[in-house]
Amino acid sequence: MSVYRVRMYSGFQRTLTADRVVVNGDNICFERSRNGSWVAALQLPTQLVTRVRRRCVQPDGTVTWNVEKPEPSTY
Repeated sequence: MSVYRVRMYSGFQRTLTADRVVVNGDNICFERSRNGSWVAALQLPTQLVTRVRRRCVQPDGTVTWNVEKPEPSTY
């Protein structure tokens, strides 16, 4: 499971774990896989979110935060 950091226009920042991030209509959905289906861990209106980053641990142990560009949902 990946660790994501979401920054809102208000300055609020939240860190959470999810298996994937998708755009579902006007919302960004952070989802987890449960029993073969996707369950929303967090859903936010896209107009409130300024940036989504995913934590990546490099082979040497250093941590980087990569900016994500969520894709539209296919379901």
